[in-house]
Amino acid sequence: MTGQPKRSDRRNQSLLEVGASSVILVLLIPVLFGALALALDFGKLVYERQHLNNALDAAALAGSYALPNDPTAAKNTAIQYAKKNDPQANPTVTFWCVVASSGTAKTPASGQVPGVCNPGGTAGAKCNETICAIPCTAVAGHLCNTITVSDKRDVPFSFAPVIGVKTGSTGALASTACRGGCGAQSPNPMDVALVADRTSSMSSTDRNLMVSGIKNTLQTMTQQQQFVALGTIHRSVASPKAGTCITAASSSATTGPWIPVPFSNNYTLPPAVPGSKPALNTGSTLVQGLNCLPESSGNGTYLASPMKAAARYVLGKDPNNLGSLLPARSTTIPAKKAIIFETDGQPNETTPKSNNGTTSLDDARDIGNSDSGTACNNLAAVATNAKQQGVLIVTVAFGDATTASCGTKKVRDVLAAAASPDAKGNASTANNCSSATEITAENSDGDFFFCAAKGDELGPIFVSAINAISPNTHLMRIPD
Repeated sequence: MTGQPKRSDRRNQSLLEVGASSVILVLLIPVLFGALALALDFGKLVYERQHLNNALDAAALAGSYALPNDPTAAKNTAIQYAKKNDPQANPTVTFWCVVASSGTAKTPASGQVPGVCNPGGTAGAKCNETICAIPCTAVAGHLCNTITVSDKRDVPFSFAPVIGVKTGSTGALASTACRGGCGAQSPNPMDVALVADRTSSMSSTDRNLMVSGIKNTLQTMTQQQQFVALGTIHRSVASPKAGTCITAASSSATTGPWIPVPFSNNYTLPPAVPGSKPALNTGSTLVQGLNCLPESSGNGTYLASPMKAAARYVLGKDPNNLGSLLPARSTTIPAKKAIIFETDGQPNETTPKSNNGTTSLDDARDIGNSDSGTACNNLAAVATNAKQQGVLIVTVAFGDATTASCGTKKVRDVLAAAASPDAKGNASTANNCSSATEITAENSDGDFFFCAAKGDELGPIFVSAINAISPNTHLMRIPD
């Protein structure tokens, strides 16, 4: 037969093919081993990168708990936790002041600095439409609420060196944690009684500015977690007629509620854009009570009685609407019981009646004393009893309350003593509050006493007070 290769030719061709395959295989072996080595070491690199990232997350969260009062402890704690979770970590620590943004203008919102934190200025701020992060050097007078822990390192390879690749890099990693409201809505559950002085010593202009400040504060809160009641100094009418202002002033110093507006969780509407500032709900009883908050006249300025009434209300010693008319919160964290107490002057209480009560929270009766020194002592005693039962108290001295006397003391000092201790357990204190510099220093010292000389200073103070009550800490991302 013709046209068919001989058997020997076919055998030779097969041998050539086998030989060629062997050569290709020999040539591919290093490539295959190299690819395997890279794959194994790449897996190691991914693991080490995630391990370092987890260590930085833990470090940032741990460090943030010491803010804003002790940046040195924050830094040391962050480094300690980073090395504890990754012994090879060598982190760098930086600080920020994170506040609310003005929105589309992407600048720090008015009043947030130094109210929420104090970086000494706003230079270098990184903002989006929700928050601004301002570089904050941890020096005297500066209060930083945010910490960034960053690191990167080379990871030695085990197999890839055979092909000349000795190490891989994790790349630069950073974790940031903030303590407090941090410019965004605060998620911590709270039951807050906000007690506002509306006596005749406060001008209409200042009272309106105070109301605006409270409204602005409501727009920074999370209504599903933070329930707010409104108290007034002095009393409101007991049962307002239909269409009458719920915070209308009582004509009597002894009748009508100190807390006319019950706890509310509908004070804002859903934001038009997720993350944007929500509008106030004008149908809310709380907003309506603020909108019509009138001046009261006569009957004196009581301090101990409204403080006691607020404490009894948040603790449930007097009937409130918690657990009945309000929905359950979507958290197992117990709600913080808090009072924000603002007054603009010294107590001017009528002579006590025969049924005058005591400073005990178990006594529902009012306290009144025509001696201002005794009246202030009563306020301090009531506040002490409330704090012993877990109520966090924030006090605000406005106008004459920063300078007026209370017996041998200043009203501001009594209000500071009534406030809760700061995060480190130190008693809240007051300075003179007689200049813009002193006011700024007082309102950014990390304790629970604030002061204001003008109505337009009250807005940032109320925002700061809510931030002070809710010292939550969470991971976040600094805007680009």
